[in-house]
Amino acid sequence: MRRYRKAWAMAMVVLLALLTPAASAAIVWGPYVTNTTGDSATVNWKATGEGAGWVEYAPKSGGSSEVCRIPSTGAGGMHRTLLTDLTPATTYRYRVGTGDETTENCRFRTFGSQSFSCIIYGDTRAQKPFFTQTERHALVAERMAAEEDILFVIHTGDFVCDETEWDDFFAAAGPVLRNTTLVPVPGNHDGSVEAFSAIFGLPSYYSFDAGSLHVTVLDSNDRAWADMDTLTAWLENDLASPLPRKVVAFHHPPFSSDRKHPGGDQAIRTEWCDILSRNGVDAVFSAHTHAYERYRVSGTEYVVVGCGGAPLYPLAEEKSKGYQAGRGGTLGYVRATVCPESIVMEMVPVAGVTEEDEVTMYPAGTVADTVRLPGDTVAGWWSVLASLPGIPELSELWR
Repeated sequence: MRRYRKAWAMAMVVLLALLTPAASAAIVWGPYVTNTTGDSATVNWKATGEGAGWVEYAPKSGGSSEVCRIPSTGAGGMHRTLLTDLTPATTYRYRVGTGDETTENCRFRTFGSQSFSCIIYGDTRAQKPFFTQTERHALVAERMAAEEDILFVIHTGDFVCDETEWDDFFAAAGPVLRNTTLVPVPGNHDGSVEAFSAIFGLPSYYSFDAGSLHVTVLDSNDRAWADMDTLTAWLENDLASPLPRKVVAFHHPPFSSDRKHPGGDQAIRTEWCDILSRNGVDAVFSAHTHAYERYRVSGTEYVVVGCGGAPLYPLAEEKSKGYQAGRGGTLGYVRATVCPESIVMEMVPVAGVTEEDEVTMYPAGTVADTVRLPGDTVAGWWSVLASLPGIPELSELWR
């Protein structure tokens, strides 16, 4: 009798094990795509636990027979998969899985020779306990997600206030990030170089080409000054790109009318601005100042886009030289349309925020500022003149 009871008990244990769901791995960040080129892209996500992960992908117009599935690599719950042998200028659908959880279909587009649109925004961090990323950043991300055919999004830094806020960032930015490529710029709140690389799979400074555009990302944080000679030499070499359009992105603005940082970052202005002008850089994107500003100096447009959700800063009445436009108290982003002949930039306001923290949404389609680059003919000649002996010393006349 005891033998039968023991067998029955063992059978019940087995039955319960079969009926009890296996522990699942929840996907908490992403997916998000980085490091896209004409024939490759990296898919990233984070999940709880150490379960195996995978990516399924195929051209959006392809049939089910073209779907590829490859495993992910990574540690500590971070998953990263490099997709190779892709076709240029092609939209791919993809989804990721970890354990028994699978995401919905997402998409990204490989780079090609075609004209395209991209988005620039930054300073998305919250200010707890006053407001969260869901209350501010998510408003901007939702409007961005409604934009059509965005090839990539440049985030100009300060994704978070501290390391505890990354879950909030990816939750708020999810609607836009899962359907484009993210180009991250390190901000002063975003942690160490190692943390930045672990999250995005990229170094703290890098560059890439997309169509007629060369994009350079720099690390302007305090840590970079320990070996600034190396970074500046790399920048000079990188800007030798033959592509007709060039933009550069780093976090700290060299020109700003922010009351907290009047005039902008003078050290960065001295270190890099002459190099940027001499190499024909069309636009420089920064953040740090929580507002929208635009300056034209020595033929280069300097655009501050720090209005992605962080506490907004008032701008001083007295403006720095080169000031063209600005907008305080406004959440928003910049949409840029790029072709070989020009870059057209539009500041898209999403919501106005009063000093009493009242938030009012702008209608979709509103544009607050527009500029076409290269600018006027005289300013456009600066990149040629600045390369001549003795001309750089006259730069103050252009400011």
